[in-house]
Amino acid sequence: MSHSFKLFRLQQIDTLLDKGRARLEEIDLLLADDHEVQMSQQHLDLAKKSQFEAEKSLHIAEQNVKEQRLKIERSQATLYGGKVVNPKELQDLQQESEALNRYLTTLEDLQLEGMLAYDEAEASFLEASDQHSAVKTQVAQQKEQFNAEKVELNQDLERQEIERQAAAANIDSPYMQLYEALRKQKNGIAVARVLEKTCAACGSTLTATTFSSAQVPTKLTRCTTCGRILYVG
Repeated sequence: MSHSFKLFRLQQIDTLLDKGRARLEEIDLLLADDHEVQMSQQHLDLAKKSQFEAEKSLHIAEQNVKEQRLKIERSQATLYGGKVVNPKELQDLQQESEALNRYLTTLEDLQLEGMLAYDEAEASFLEASDQHSAVKTQVAQQKEQFNAEKVELNQDLERQEIERQAAAANIDSPYMQLYEALRKQKNGIAVARVLEKTCAACGSTLTATTFSSAQVPTKLTRCTTCGRILYVG
């Protein structure tokens, strides 16, 4: 078994490990991300506040109408109670009663507007509440899937770690040191496969001498362009 093959096999395992660990980090970030739920909660809080304000405004409008009707009742009682007989005073009371009734119409219009505004605010709150529940359910399902994937990834990583230990045990120390150094320098890819006389990592075409050297099992040949170890498989 050639040195380059052993290193290439180790590279394959390390690539899987790198991808698995990167995915685990990504999953942890996704699990910690509550942005959707927080945004939905904020929307719900605003809708609830709007509903409260609309209810408060409606209550004030209803109270104003109630108080105005009481004023009208008192005015009517005075006007038709028989205690006031002076024509001028009766005329003033009549005008006051008419003014009170006109203002009552205005207050009743405001009450109707308040009722419509409250109904709209309540509908918005119910919609926001349903949406918030749906978002929480969806996020919970996603997190359940992420946790399940995390369990599988950890199991895969444990198995791959065992495979790596076995693969690394068959590699001589100098080659292992070179491999680890290249891994740090070359973004995790120390060994590149040769495809159609080309380095698959950097895309450079190999010279005839380099390609021939890479085919010798007992030699370790590196790409003259990127410096990675070459494997002809």
